[in-house]
Amino acid sequence: MSGIDDLMAASNDHWAHAVRRAQGIVDNGLGEVVKIYYTRYFPAGLVILLAAGTGAGILVSGGALATWESNLVFGFLLAVLGVLIGGLVYNAKRVVPAANFGRVDVLLSLESEERKQIRRQIAGKAAIDLEHLVVTRAAAVQLRKGLATQLLLAPWFPLVFIPQSVNFALHGDSPAAWFMASGVVVLAIAIVFLVRDFRRAGRFLARTAEQVVSGHESF
Repeated sequence: MSGIDDLMAASNDHWAHAVRRAQGIVDNGLGEVVKIYYTRYFPAGLVILLAAGTGAGILVSGGALATWESNLVFGFLLAVLGVLIGGLVYNAKRVVPAANFGRVDVLLSLESEERKQIRRQIAGKAAIDLEHLVVTRAAAVQLRKGLATQLLLAPWFPLVFIPQSVNFALHGDSPAAWFMASGVVVLAIAIVFLVRDFRRAGRFLARTAEQVVSGHESF
């Protein structure tokens, strides 16, 4: 019996560590912050930077519209740089303050199978464990924060491939153009999965908020 007791004590101990790390971790509006970025700042910034870069390319080439594809590539390059810098700034100024996400992964002390089970709960693929809800919710906030940052920077990658694809196609290099276009598709699919996981974590937090308030867990 002492062996079983030791295992139970060890299990309780690492869950206690997770509970302590989970204290104070909360989502203060990550969904709204990301929504504002994608409905206001990103589209407006992309259009402005693309137009400004293309216009600058025309001026540099002496107004030669015949080289419009080169000018467009120049516009995309400026847009890529702007999206990267803008995403990093927006992340620091708006995303980081929108969540208290702690400094240490709340799942660090848990076993691999326990971490997997928590992720399944967040994804809506497993029943919610009310006994450890405080840890699961904290893990959802940390996951959501990480996904929010990735979503801000994710458009940078397709914007790198798009002008390359267009440039190769215009110069008759079909295999390279198709390769770059395939890269854009793969990256777009990856972004869709990021959005899916971000929304899943948000739905989990919304679904369990009532259970926390009603006293099942103190969060």
